[in-house]
Amino acid sequence: MLTLALTLNVLAAAPGFPVVHSVDLVTQVDKRLPKWLTGGGDRKALLATPKQLEAYFLSVGLKPTEVVLAAALKEQEAKAELQQFNATKVLLEYAGKAATVHFFDDAGHRCEVALFNVGTEAAQRYVLLGGPRTDSKTIESQLERGREAKSMLVFEEKKDGAWFTGSLPMPPPPDCTMTLKKALKTIFTSEKAYFAEHDAYSPSLSKVGVDAKSLGVSAAKVSVKGAAPTQTFVIEVGLKSGLMQMNEKGEITEVGACP
Repeated sequence: MLTLALTLNVLAAAPGFPVVHSVDLVTQVDKRLPKWLTGGGDRKALLATPKQLEAYFLSVGLKPTEVVLAAALKEQEAKAELQQFNATKVLLEYAGKAATVHFFDDAGHRCEVALFNVGTEAAQRYVLLGGPRTDSKTIESQLERGREAKSMLVFEEKKDGAWFTGSLPMPPPPDCTMTLKKALKTIFTSEKAYFAEHDAYSPSLSKVGVDAKSLGVSAAKVSVKGAAPTQTFVIEVGLKSGLMQMNEKGEITEVGACP
């Protein structure tokens, strides 16, 4: 009986809420979310303490100065813009001992919940760093940011009131117009750099240091006219039905529209 009582006291005093796996984490946060959005429920009890915030900042390589801690504590008081949120998809992002739950609804809104594991990898216990916060960021933008940060990402969907893991959404195909403009800018910059060194432009992409295959276009060429150092050039790139040109002044002409 004494051992049981001691165990119960230890568990009662343990900070945060226990989590078994990613679906459990999302489910627990989702159940608390309606009250958390209005500042109620167990939000206040689960907010990270100054000591826990300090441990979080150290874990991400930041120096937890008094100013930083004071700003973090003040930010904990901020309430979400939306006070109701019907999540249908979620992107769970792990970065060390931090876990950010990005909920998405069907109306184009996101709800971010930032958490910190104050337990161990085997026995996870999470406290709330701040929030929840709501905005209109897309799941595609969060996926791109998470991939760039090399975070561990988990995607889940809600079906019949329960959360289930699924495959990460595929990134959208590159925009044709943006791809053409980016290719033009890359070649233009390389031609100008080549000219600064040789007082002449070159029709050879490889000679000016451009890997044509890396541009993401189906066709690319440079036409040079005149004699150095008063030459002119026209860059032409194509993708699908799209065709664009750029001259030595950086002026873009659309020859064929993208689909």
